[in-house]
Amino acid sequence: MGKKFSYQSDDYDRQTQRFVIPLYIKDNLGNYQYSSTGTFVKYNEHHYIIFAAHALEKDISINDIFTFTIDGTLHKIQEHSIGYKVFKEADIVIVDHFNNAFDGKNYFNLNINSLIGFDKKHFAWTGFPISRTKAKTIHKTKTKETLEKEHIHSDGNAIYFKNTKYFTILSRLINQNKNSIFGKYNRKNTNLKYQGDVNMAPHPKGMSGGAMYLFTKERKLKETLDDTFRFLGIGLEYKNNKTIIGISRNKIIELIDIFNRESPVELIFQEQNSLKT
Repeated sequence: MGKKFSYQSDDYDRQTQRFVIPLYIKDNLGNYQYSSTGTFVKYNEHHYIIFAAHALEKDISINDIFTFTIDGTLHKIQEHSIGYKVFKEADIVIVDHFNNAFDGKNYFNLNINSLIGFDKKHFAWTGFPISRTKAKTIHKTKTKETLEKEHIHSDGNAIYFKNTKYFTILSRLINQNKNSIFGKYNRKNTNLKYQGDVNMAPHPKGMSGGAMYLFTKERKLKETLDDTFRFLGIGLEYKNNKTIIGISRNKIIELIDIFNRESPVELIFQEQNSLKT
């Protein structure tokens, strides 16, 4: 008898992990290797996935980046998109899905600026660490039905990925400027929400591209997600001195504006505006 599936997450954290998605790279053999994290944002009615540009190192192209969906298939991240832009110096990739929103996912609204009611001294960083990802490789020989059975769990009310677990780091906001966010993450002898006291917390490798966000002082769900979470940026780096670094919301908006000026949308008809993940 197989081990019973247990999903350690409360209602609050279920919402936080819906802002992010694990990303896979298709290698030369046709297999899929776990890579990093993507974040969902919306801005001026466009829906975007943004992730760290260093995921495209070693001649990896945007065509090699895939997302794993709830029906056991993998799809290119730019499928159904209207364009993308790689900003190497800023270490960010922007993929524009226009009016195509991923079904069941949450999008940070970049058009909202107010910080009233939010804790401005701390932030969270949510992503998918490699150390918590059992499915580091998805082999090309496996069928859709096999992948769905191995990776997906449904309890009748919700659908969960069994082999890719999200993780959230809480940090004091050490510094912030128009381009970057700085915090601290001490892995040693710490307390985790669901595991309790641990000698060593997960390494953030794989969380690059994951969402950094402010939360309310009570850290409870409000009437709307916009009242509960406020986008701060995406995480990019974890240094040996325990510093975590991200690219700021303002810089991301600046880059989206540059992208849209260079590749304006004239007229696009979409019959289907919901993507399954």
